[in-house]
Amino acid sequence: MPQKSTTKRLTLDKDEPSLLFAINDLLSTGGIDFDEWWKEFSKPPNNKLERESWTKPKFIDITPKEKSDIGRWIKYYPDKEDENTFHKLSGTDRDLVYHINAIGYQQSGSVENIPGKNSKPPLKGFPLLELHFISPEKKKGVKSIRCTGFTDDDLIAKTFKLVQPVTPADIKRWAQKIKTIFGDTKYVWKKGKECVSYTGLAARLQGLEGYAYVQNKQDGINLFTALLKIFDYAPDKDGFNISESTSTTKYTKQTKEITVAGQKVTPDERRPIADCEFDHAVLKLPLLNKPIPLVKRNVILYK
Repeated sequence: MPQKSTTKRLTLDKDEPSLLFAINDLLSTGGIDFDEWWKEFSKPPNNKLERESWTKPKFIDITPKEKSDIGRWIKYYPDKEDENTFHKLSGTDRDLVYHINAIGYQQSGSVENIPGKNSKPPLKGFPLLELHFISPEKKKGVKSIRCTGFTDDDLIAKTFKLVQPVTPADIKRWAQKIKTIFGDTKYVWKKGKECVSYTGLAARLQGLEGYAYVQNKQDGINLFTALLKIFDYAPDKDGFNISESTSTTKYTKQTKEITVAGQKVTPDERRPIADCEFDHAVLKLPLLNKPIPLVKRNVILYK
């Protein structure tokens, strides 16, 4: 086959620049409009239970001007109020959507990303224990832990021998543990300004990786230790880290009314400081459409 001349350059007819633009746009975005996707992603969930533990995200575009033709670079904050926790992401719009979803799955204990070097074990499909705390002033807090090694999907249990199907006996045992550790002791989560995180491979394998706002480091360690006791786990002492917010307004109680859509409202506290006592716990199974009530205060609801 004769070779094409290398001296003749490719050119576009006068009506073809729009095609070149479309190709470049497709390469830089991956075929997804990130800004349109973000509008939907950053909306609060409709489900009331999901809304209680939801945090509003934000991102900052840090794409260098000289590199605007290769995609976008952003700083992504899963919680816009937590300025200390962010991820630097780059790539096409499609890449950014993928990475943000992967981070969300990872934080909630539902990772669905492709395993790779140093990747963390996926937790999707494991049951989720969700514990709710409330203060006398109705300030709320929610902490969760995954039941690693269990699944509600019989096919997965039969295919992968590392997990076993959830049984009523398992649920009763978890409910009893929660009653003993949190209900009988009237456990109090003292929410404060310091952020204690529990992370690492051990935390991941135990089904508990995240952070909590507390009054001091020991309160945070005590909270994570109590959660791990549900499964008779001991915490990894090297898995704890602590940070403190420098914000002067984040924890201020809102007393001034503002006008929203023509109505007077008093905004909720952005990060309430309160002593939240254990109130109730539920079990969430991926294949069920609603949570299973387990414990209310010191009363076991699951029979």
